[in-house]
Amino acid sequence: MIRTAILVLIGVVALGVLWLAAGRRIALLLDGIVTGPAVSLPVEPLVYDGGGFVIGGKSMTFGEINNLRGDTDAVLDSSGRVVFTTGHDTFVMGVLTAPSPSGRPDFHFQRETGDEVSFSESRSLLPWPTPFQINWLGGSSPSLKQYVYYRLAWKKPSGARLEMQWRFERDYYSGKGWTEPLMMWNSQTGLLSVKIHGS
Repeated sequence: MIRTAILVLIGVVALGVLWLAAGRRIALLLDGIVTGPAVSLPVEPLVYDGGGFVIGGKSMTFGEINNLRGDTDAVLDSSGRVVFTTGHDTFVMGVLTAPSPSGRPDFHFQRETGDEVSFSESRSLLPWPTPFQINWLGGSSPSLKQYVYYRLAWKKPSGARLEMQWRFERDYYSGKGWTEPLMMWNSQTGLLSVKIHGS
């Protein structure tokens, strides 16, 4: 009986040490299988701000997890439509609704008639502890971190589809709760994938 209790205790301690040392990697592995339920977010207004999209007020960068901007862009064609490009693929997203302010690259647009667009958020099922993180600038450090995933799905009446997925990160502070999910430029967060089908 005592031996069993000792083995259980050792197992619990080993799991605790593993979670402290590799919690982020374990969370990522689990995220590759399943995340929390997706929650629908507002799609409009839609803006291209030069560095990415602003979807329903949420800034979604074109920066990838290598901290560099991928081969993605949004341009206006001759008829005033916003065309998203990635590599050699293109996807017509919508029509211009407001011109760019002088000297700025951003423009507002809206989906075309018949387009089906969704924007959703899901979270890692397991946040991970950060007991060794130190805030060198002073102030408190987060005790937990968690990944948050965003997915844009855009389908044209023709059947052409655009799918984009991002991974952001949020922090938990005792007494303050969770922060807003952010692009951290830490080689972990950013634009994960872009897929265009049937363009």
